[in-house]
Amino acid sequence: MQDLIATAKGEGIFTNLLNAAEILGLVEKYSSDGYFTVFAPTDEAFVPIPEDVIEEAFDDKQYLLNIINYHIVEGKYNTKDLSNIESLQTMNGESIHFKNKNGKIFVENIPIIKPDIECSNGIIQAIEDILLP
Repeated sequence: MQDLIATAKGEGIFTNLLNAAEILGLVEKYSSDGYFTVFAPTDEAFVPIPEDVIEEAFDDKQYLLNIINYHIVEGKYNTKDLSNIESLQTMNGESIHFKNKNGKIFVENIPIIKPDIECSNGIIQAIEDILLP
């Protein structure tokens, strides 16, 4: 089993998220520290966003860090765990909320589309949109 970063790279659908982690110098932390659960927006989540808006966000490191940290919680939570949790505190200090609708887990009303991607130091929950604090 690989770490969060190697697993995300291997999935091939988290290019923008991995670019943000690299820009922010977070690759080493999420390659070795843990456990973390990452609510990871797929590359499809970025498609509707104009390229200049993405570039602007990636240029503002503090803003980008705040957004990235809003997608990560300490601990390893699979969808079974999340189905019984109302909210968790993210790495930026704010809470994200969960709903279980007929067995499908939603984080801030965004469905987890590829659940429970196991990693040596956590778990990735792929989502189809970007969480905004």
